[in-house]
Amino acid sequence: MTEEQDSEMAPAPIIWAVGGGKGGVGKSVVSTLLAFWLARMGKRTVLIDVDLGGANLHTLLGIKNPPRTLNDFITRNFDSLEEICVDTEAKNLRLISGSSEVLSLANPHFSQKVKLINHFSRLDADYVVIDLGAGTSFNVLDFFLVAHEKIMVLVPEPTSIQNAYIFVRNAVYRRLSRLSTKDPSLQTLVKIAMDPKNELKVRTIKELLQFIEESGGKEVAAPLEKEVRAIQPAIITNMVNDDKEKNAGRIVQIVAEKYLMIQSTDLGSVSHDRQIFSMVSDMAPLINLDQSSQAFANMHEIVTKLLKN
Repeated sequence: MTEEQDSEMAPAPIIWAVGGGKGGVGKSVVSTLLAFWLARMGKRTVLIDVDLGGANLHTLLGIKNPPRTLNDFITRNFDSLEEICVDTEAKNLRLISGSSEVLSLANPHFSQKVKLINHFSRLDADYVVIDLGAGTSFNVLDFFLVAHEKIMVLVPEPTSIQNAYIFVRNAVYRRLSRLSTKDPSLQTLVKIAMDPKNELKVRTIKELLQFIEESGGKEVAAPLEKEVRAIQPAIITNMVNDDKEKNAGRIVQIVAEKYLMIQSTDLGSVSHDRQIFSMVSDMAPLINLDQSSQAFANMHEIVTKLLKN
């Protein structure tokens, strides 16, 4: 068998995407530690920074100036993502850095986004961990929705919990909007329903699907419901100080199930760790985090759970 044939038969990597509302919840730290533990468990892992307008993931791995970035791939200086992967200090862990210097990359054309998504699955890896940008732009949501494991990070604060729910809600409506592109009337209906104060008084996904079924038939509504139920995000509550704060993710679970018909998984919590804050401030590699750290142990438990899914 030739090397080319062997490459074509290699299984595509499993993609984990990490997102969730606004910045400041420790999303990049969680992404880095997820990738590190996968690598430490013997999984060939690629960590990708797709915060295309403000990439800084490389600093968490102690890399000051990445020699190659996603911009080099987008501008066709390289033909594959493999060529822009950078080795890290950790065995089995490589990095694809975003580019904070090229503002045009913050809003890639649709064709550029599709190109990136297609090439994620061509990487020579067992797992690909994608660190998403903050917010709920279409770019962020589209990268989130293509992942095999959709991971949301929040902190135990009311605004973060609300932002996490909004993130899931927008992901659901983005999926419905993409599915309805060939049906203008259906797409208009989805767009109207996205406004919480819409004139149709549609407040939940169940009500929206019922409205679609009444106007377009069960054969239209049923596939949409199946797609919505397939989203199934997993939730990590980060920077937890006590047992009470561990329940923050559960709140999002309950509300998402009630209003969005979404069944999510609570992966658990990660303890607040001052050492992590210090290492991020000092631009020290997080892979050198003291192994006695409770947060380090929490992330090991979470990766173990994910691998069992």
